[in-house]
This record gives sequence, structure tokens and C-alpha cells, in this order.
Amino acid sequence: MKVQEVELPEEITPDWVSREHARLMADAKGGEIKLDCHRLRKLDALSLAWLAHLQDTLEKSGRRLILSRLSPELKKDLAKVTLPEPVAPAPKDEPALSLRLGEGAAKFLVEIRDTLVLLSESLYWSTAALFRPKTMLREDVIIQMVRLGSNALPIVLLLSTLIGFTLALQSGIQLQKFGATVFLASGMGISMVTEIGPLMTAVILAGRSGSSITAEISTMVVQEEVGALHAMAINPVHFLVLPRFWAMSLTMPLLTICSAVSGILAGLMVGLMFFRLSPVSYLHELRDAVTINYLIQALIKSLTFAWIIALVAINKGMNVRGGADAVGKATTSCVVTCIFTIIMADAVFSFIFYY
Repeated sequence: MKVQEVELPEEITPDWVSREHARLMADAKGGEIKLDCHRLRKLDALSLAWLAHLQDTLEKSGRRLILSRLSPELKKDLAKVTLPEPVAPAPKDEPALSLRLGEGAAKFLVEIRDTLVLLSESLYWSTAALFRPKTMLREDVIIQMVRLGSNALPIVLLLSTLIGFTLALQSGIQLQKFGATVFLASGMGISMVTEIGPLMTAVILAGRSGSSITAEISTMVVQEEVGALHAMAINPVHFLVLPRFWAMSLTMPLLTICSAVSGILAGLMVGLMFFRLSPVSYLHELRDAVTINYLIQALIKSLTFAWIIALVAINKGMNVRGGADAVGKATTSCVVTCIFTIIMADAVFSFIFYY
């Protein structure tokens, strides 16, 4: 085994340790270290601690530290040195389940309160914008409609078409057993208009547009741009909230209609390809099944889902605290909260509309 020999000076100083220790360990990789101590005259606290640490490090890696020609007095001093045992970190006490549930419920109630306050401010200033044109930047509304709404149209159409195709195929197979494939049109029309169209569009926008809103606003909060708006006596609701609130409110119903139409057309394609339905019979059955009440339900759902996405996303962005890590957490929390709230609201609408 390779042995590296090093002659120690008369006194081990801090400068010598800082200069020689790294080089000594780098040159002694895989071998032993032999220290010639014939010039060493004394060992102070620093040198004792350094030698003890060096010996412990080498022993843990399967090597040895050889002290050559060390005086008996210094050997006794070195033998008295003991390294402290590493102290394991104390385990953190997990709070009780009841305490965690209480904290979660309190945070949830605070978020509901902040969202309702934001909703009231948005509705108030939206009404005031009709009489005070400077309250809302109308050009910014158009920009946000393009970013949050129209840019999401391709993915909405694609997913709605695929879901409509799958749903029509599975439903048609079951209806064919009873000779009732003509009712595929009514089933696809009602389900796409009242349920799948609004819900699928809302879930897509929650993951795409909601996360974008939260990331953008939370970054502005972290960089203190929102604080600068307050310093300039500019209401952030006018500048940040209203354009996004109106953009989501206007684009969500339009995207819902596009989603429902694409799903219905996918059902028509399935009926023509697999079940020999004529386009005339499909469209006549669709016209009789989808009434104005179903269209009103779709409009109410889509508008409610739009408000949920916009307000939750803005609230998450406004209340972020910290740095870049907090922005990521807020964005993730926004998507999860939006999807959960949308599905819960959809379940409530089911009880309202059908019972």
C-alpha cells in the first residue's frame, strides 16, 4: 500500500492546516499517511483536534495514520483527545390528527373567504367599469382572451373529439343490443352539452390557463411588482384581476360550445361508420333531445366554472409568500384546488338540475 510521508513543522498553525490538509488528503487517496513529528514541539487545541479528526477520517476509510518520532509527552496529550459522537437529529413530533384536520379546515375557510371577497370586488368593479371606462383596461381583456381562451381551443377540440368518439362507441355498442342505436344522438347531445362539454373544458383550462394565471401573478408578487402598484395608488383588482376575470367569463362559454359540438360530431361520425345511422335521423333526434333548458344549464355551468378557475388562480397568486419555490407550490395548489372545486360544483349542479 502506498505510504505518503509528510514532515510536520515545529508548530501546527491554522495557516498550515488550511494550506496542507486538502493537498494531504488528495495525495493520500487509497494509501496511508505517515507524519514525521521529530520537529514538533507542542500540540495546542487546534493541532490536537486536527490530528484526531485526520486519524478518525482515515480509519473510517480503511487506512492508517502513522505518527513517527512523536515525543512521549505529546503522545499522552493526543491520547486524551476524544471526538464527540454524532448526535442524531431529534425526531419531529407529528401533530395530532385532530390538529391537522383543524388547521386544514381553517385554511380552507380562509381561502373560501378570500375568494368570495375577490368575487364581490370583481363584480362591483365590473359594474363600475360600465360608468368609469378607466377602471378596466379593455385592451388587456382582449389580450387575456387570446392567451387564456382562444389559444386553448385546439387542445379542447382534440380532447373533446376523442372523448366523444370513445363515449359514442361504447354507448352505441350497448344500444345496439336493444335495437335503439337511433337514441345515440340524444344521449351524445345531452351528455356533451350538459356534462362532458362544460366539465372537460373547465378541467383543461384549470390545468392550462389557471396555472398560467397563478404563475404570472405570484411571480409579480415575489418580485414586488404588486407592491409597486399599491405604492403608485393603483388598485391591483383593476390592473390584474378584472382583465382575467372577464376573459375567462367570456371565453369559457364559447369553448364549452365548441367542445360540445366537437363531441356531438364525433358521435355522428361513429354512428355513420359503425352503426349505419343516417345524418338526417341523427340530427333530427339531436334537435328533439337538446332543448333550450339544457343549453341554459351548460351556460350556467361554464360561467360558474370560469369564475372558479379565475378567482382561485388569482387568489393563490396574490397570497403567495417566499421565492421561486413558493411560486411552484402555488401553481400546483391552484390546479388541484380548481379541479376539486369544479367537480364538487358539478355534483351540486347535478342535484339542483335533476332533483
